[in-house]
Amino acid sequence: MITKQTIQTTTAINDTSKQWALDNLEYLNSNNKLLGSSLKVEKGRDKAYTVVMYLQPADKVASKTLCAGAKLAGCKNECLISSGMLGMTTGQRAATRRTILFLLDTDTFYDRLRSEIAREYKKHGDKLAVRLNGTSDIDFNAFVASMPDVRFYDYTKVWARVTKNKLSNYDLTYSGSAFSSKAIAMTARAVTAGARVAIAFNTGERKGEFKIPLSVADFDTTDLRFLDKPGLGGLKYKGGSIKTRQANAIRDSFFFTPSTYNQLTNIIARG
Repeated sequence: MITKQTIQTTTAINDTSKQWALDNLEYLNSNNKLLGSSLKVEKGRDKAYTVVMYLQPADKVASKTLCAGAKLAGCKNECLISSGMLGMTTGQRAATRRTILFLLDTDTFYDRLRSEIAREYKKHGDKLAVRLNGTSDIDFNAFVASMPDVRFYDYTKVWARVTKNKLSNYDLTYSGSAFSSKAIAMTARAVTAGARVAIAFNTGERKGEFKIPLSVADFDTTDLRFLDKPGLGGLKYKGGSIKTRQANAIRDSFFFTPSTYNQLTNIIARG
């Protein structure tokens, strides 16, 4: 159980989160589930039964970032955590509770997580797929290795995690970015290295907006990346308005525009 003293003395969470924890102590110590779902993962349930864990990203709660590649990728302000149901008060509260539990009572967090996954595996067997980094980018390798019979998958912006991953039950897709020339170059490097690479485009493909190139695999149909071949896959902008996307088009952004996509393909073509 997390106590007031633990909250007051910890350096693992920021001051705003400390106050939230003190104000919501009973809820914080509740035994609510760590794993959830989304409309996207439910699309692929004829092929796999996916459960996802959503934490608060970067330094929204944590004193030290939970998304090591967020600064380079420029994705902190446009994180999925703010869109759809995750942007609702209930979703935000749940993500905050999970994140504080992870940071302040790690052993309990992992015990609960392991028990939840074991229950899901008992129900769904090898059809189960677990995504731990729904809105974070934490190195969960040790935990994944402790459950070798369960299939895990994630997206990551940390290229070294992709190259160093040797776990047969952990599939990683590199998440590219158009935020800067360096980020685009790193995305191109991942493609030319033969990795599976996901990039988000600054379009909802609404009237008047550009279409994602047909040469890019559709990663919006399902979230089951471990079923996809290596190569480049595209995702539409989630949760924003056309006005927001128009603003993104004239500033540095994580999302690819036709111009930054052309930069990417030119680098890939040069090898």
